[in-house]
Amino acid sequence: MQIRELLMRENMFDESYNIRELLDDIIERVALREKLILTGKQFSEKKREERFTLATKQFENLMADFLRLYQPVLDRLRNYREGLNKEIQNLKSGLATTNGMLEVTRGIEGLAPKIQQLEAQGQELETTIKEKSKTLEKIDELLNRVRPFLTGMPPGMGTSQPLSDVLGNMPKDLYLDLPDPGKETPSQPRKSGARG
Repeated sequence: MQIRELLMRENMFDESYNIRELLDDIIERVALREKLILTGKQFSEKKREERFTLATKQFENLMADFLRLYQPVLDRLRNYREGLNKEIQNLKSGLATTNGMLEVTRGIEGLAPKIQQLEAQGQELETTIKEKSKTLEKIDELLNRVRPFLTGMPPGMGTSQPLSDVLGNMPKDLYLDLPDPGKETPSQPRKSGARG
Protein backbone atom coordinates (compact mmCIF):
# COMPACT_ATOMS: atom_id res chain seq x y z
CA MET A 1 0.00 0.00 0.00
CA GLN A 2 2.74 2.47 0.98
CA ILE A 3 4.82 1.64 -2.12
CA ARG A 4 1.85 2.35 -4.38
CA GLU A 5 1.21 5.69 -2.63
CA LEU A 6 4.89 6.61 -2.96
CA LEU A 7 4.88 5.82 -6.70
CA MET A 8 1.71 7.85 -7.16
CA ARG A 9 3.27 10.84 -5.40
CA GLU A 10 6.39 10.63 -7.57
CA ASN A 11 4.28 10.55 -10.74
CA MET A 12 2.11 13.50 -9.73
CA PHE A 13 2.67 16.77 -11.58
CA ASP A 14 4.63 19.31 -9.56
CA GLU A 15 2.63 22.49 -10.04
CA SER A 16 5.44 24.76 -8.82
CA TYR A 17 8.06 23.30 -11.21
CA ASN A 18 7.44 25.96 -13.88
CA ILE A 19 7.61 28.71 -11.26
CA ARG A 20 10.97 27.42 -9.98
CA GLU A 21 12.33 27.17 -13.55
CA LEU A 22 11.19 30.73 -14.25
CA LEU A 23 12.73 31.97 -11.01
CA ASP A 24 16.08 30.29 -11.76
CA ASP A 25 16.10 31.90 -15.21
CA ILE A 26 15.25 35.41 -14.03
CA ILE A 27 17.62 35.25 -11.05
CA GLU A 28 20.43 34.23 -13.40
CA ARG A 29 19.66 37.15 -15.73
CA VAL A 30 19.45 39.66 -12.86
CA ALA A 31 22.71 38.34 -11.36
CA LEU A 32 24.52 38.87 -14.68
CA ARG A 33 23.28 42.46 -14.89
CA GLU A 34 24.25 43.05 -11.25
CA LYS A 35 27.79 41.84 -12.01
CA LEU A 36 28.03 44.18 -15.00
CA ILE A 37 26.89 47.16 -12.92
CA LEU A 38 29.22 46.29 -10.03
CA THR A 39 32.20 45.77 -12.33
CA GLY A 40 31.44 49.04 -14.12
CA LYS A 41 31.33 50.88 -10.78
CA GLN A 42 34.61 49.30 -9.68
CA PHE A 43 36.32 50.35 -12.91
CA SER A 44 34.80 53.82 -12.61
CA GLU A 45 36.12 54.25 -9.06
CA LYS A 46 39.51 52.81 -9.86
CA LYS A 47 40.21 54.44 -13.23
CA ARG A 48 38.24 57.67 -12.71
CA GLU A 49 37.48 57.90 -16.41
CA GLU A 50 34.21 59.13 -17.87
CA ARG A 51 33.86 56.17 -20.19
CA PHE A 52 33.47 53.77 -17.26
CA THR A 53 30.88 56.04 -15.64
CA LEU A 54 28.97 56.07 -18.93
CA ALA A 55 29.30 52.30 -19.24
CA THR A 56 27.92 51.87 -15.70
CA LYS A 57 25.03 54.19 -16.56
CA GLN A 58 24.34 52.09 -19.65
CA PHE A 59 24.32 48.87 -17.61
CA GLU A 60 21.90 50.48 -15.14
CA ASN A 61 19.67 51.53 -18.05
CA LEU A 62 19.75 47.97 -19.36
CA MET A 63 18.72 46.67 -15.93
CA ALA A 64 15.87 49.20 -15.82
CA ASP A 65 14.71 48.13 -19.28
CA PHE A 66 14.93 44.47 -18.27
CA LEU A 67 12.85 45.07 -15.13
CA ARG A 68 10.28 47.08 -17.09
CA LEU A 69 10.00 44.22 -19.57
CA TYR A 70 9.61 41.65 -16.78
CA GLN A 71 7.33 43.82 -14.60
CA PRO A 72 4.18 41.75 -15.40
CA VAL A 73 6.07 38.58 -14.45
CA LEU A 74 7.31 40.15 -11.19
CA ASP A 75 3.76 41.28 -10.36
CA ARG A 76 2.41 37.77 -10.92
CA LEU A 77 5.20 36.31 -8.78
CA ARG A 78 4.27 38.71 -5.95
CA ASN A 79 0.65 37.55 -6.16
CA TYR A 80 1.73 33.91 -6.34
CA ARG A 81 3.93 34.48 -3.27
CA GLU A 82 0.96 35.71 -1.23
CA GLY A 83 -1.10 32.62 -2.11
CA LEU A 84 1.87 30.34 -1.52
CA ASN A 85 2.53 31.87 1.89
CA LYS A 86 -1.09 31.25 2.94
CA GLU A 87 -0.89 27.69 1.60
CA ILE A 88 2.29 27.00 3.62
CA GLN A 89 0.62 28.34 6.79
CA ASN A 90 -2.36 26.02 6.20
CA LEU A 91 -0.03 23.07 5.60
CA LYS A 92 1.88 23.83 8.81
CA SER A 93 -1.38 23.95 10.69
CA GLY A 94 -2.36 20.60 9.16
CA LEU A 95 1.03 19.15 10.11
CA ALA A 96 0.62 20.32 13.72
CA THR A 97 -2.81 18.69 13.84
CA THR A 98 -1.48 15.46 12.33
CA ASN A 99 1.43 15.38 14.81
CA GLY A 100 -1.00 15.94 17.70
CA MET A 101 -3.24 13.11 16.50
CA LEU A 102 -0.18 10.90 16.10
CA GLU A 103 0.94 11.50 19.71
CA VAL A 104 -2.51 10.67 21.04
CA THR A 105 -2.84 7.58 18.83
CA ARG A 106 0.55 6.22 19.94
CA GLY A 107 -0.76 6.04 23.48
CA ILE A 108 -3.56 3.64 22.50
CA GLU A 109 -2.90 -0.05 21.86
CA GLY A 110 -4.15 -1.73 18.70
CA LEU A 111 -3.98 1.34 16.43
CA ALA A 112 -0.75 0.46 14.59
CA PRO A 113 -2.31 0.88 11.10
CA LYS A 114 -3.64 4.33 12.06
CA ILE A 115 -0.21 5.29 13.43
CA GLN A 116 1.45 4.29 10.14
CA GLN A 117 -1.13 6.26 8.18
CA LEU A 118 -0.62 9.38 10.30
CA GLU A 119 3.18 9.07 10.09
CA ALA A 120 2.99 8.82 6.29
CA GLN A 121 0.63 11.78 6.18
CA GLY A 122 2.97 13.82 8.38
CA GLN A 123 6.00 12.99 6.21
CA GLU A 124 4.09 13.94 3.08
CA LEU A 125 3.07 17.26 4.61
CA GLU A 126 6.67 17.97 5.70
CA THR A 127 7.95 17.25 2.18
CA THR A 128 5.32 19.50 0.61
CA ILE A 129 6.09 22.31 3.06
CA LYS A 130 9.83 22.05 2.29
CA GLU A 131 9.25 22.18 -1.48
CA LYS A 132 6.86 25.11 -1.27
CA SER A 133 9.19 26.91 1.16
CA LYS A 134 12.06 26.59 -1.34
CA THR A 135 9.89 28.21 -4.01
CA LEU A 136 8.91 30.96 -1.56
CA GLU A 137 12.60 31.56 -0.72
CA LYS A 138 13.47 31.86 -4.41
CA ILE A 139 10.69 34.38 -4.97
CA ASP A 140 11.96 36.38 -1.96
CA GLU A 141 15.52 36.19 -3.28
CA LEU A 142 14.47 37.55 -6.66
CA LEU A 143 12.30 40.32 -5.22
CA ASN A 144 15.09 41.34 -2.81
CA ARG A 145 17.61 41.43 -5.66
CA VAL A 146 15.51 43.66 -7.89
CA ARG A 147 14.19 45.94 -5.10
CA PRO A 148 17.26 48.26 -5.07
CA PHE A 149 16.93 48.76 -8.80
CA LEU A 150 13.21 49.45 -8.60
CA THR A 151 13.34 51.77 -5.57
CA GLY A 152 16.80 53.22 -6.18
CA MET A 153 16.09 54.33 -9.73
CA PRO A 154 15.17 57.94 -10.32
CA PRO A 155 11.61 58.32 -11.66
CA GLY A 156 11.49 57.65 -15.38
CA MET A 157 15.00 56.23 -15.48
CA GLY A 158 15.68 54.88 -18.93
CA THR A 159 12.57 56.52 -20.37
CA SER A 160 13.72 60.13 -20.50
CA GLN A 161 16.61 59.32 -22.79
CA PRO A 162 16.40 56.60 -25.42
CA LEU A 163 19.14 53.98 -25.28
CA SER A 164 20.38 54.97 -28.71
CA ASP A 165 21.06 58.49 -27.38
CA VAL A 166 22.99 57.11 -24.42
CA LEU A 167 25.02 54.90 -26.74
CA GLY A 168 25.59 57.79 -29.15
CA ASN A 169 27.07 59.95 -26.37
CA MET A 170 29.49 57.27 -25.21
CA PRO A 171 33.13 57.36 -26.31
CA LYS A 172 33.81 55.17 -29.34
CA ASP A 173 36.70 53.33 -27.64
CA LEU A 174 34.14 51.49 -25.46
CA TYR A 175 32.95 49.59 -28.51
CA LEU A 176 34.63 46.78 -30.33
CA ASP A 177 36.79 47.84 -33.23
CA LEU A 178 34.16 47.48 -35.91
CA PRO A 179 34.76 48.99 -39.33
CA ASP A 180 32.83 52.18 -40.00
CA PRO A 181 30.74 51.61 -43.12
CA GLY A 182 31.32 55.21 -44.25
CA LYS A 183 35.11 54.93 -44.24
CA GLU A 184 37.51 53.00 -46.43
CA THR A 185 39.50 50.20 -44.88
CA PRO A 186 43.06 49.59 -46.06
CA SER A 187 42.27 46.04 -47.17
CA GLN A 188 39.25 47.10 -49.21
CA PRO A 189 40.07 49.95 -51.59
CA ARG A 190 37.05 51.83 -52.91
CA LYS A 191 36.07 50.82 -56.43
CA SER A 192 36.18 53.62 -58.93
CA GLY A 193 33.08 54.53 -60.91
CA ALA A 194 34.85 54.20 -64.29
CA ARG A 195 35.66 50.79 -65.64
CA GLY A 196 38.83 50.39 -67.52
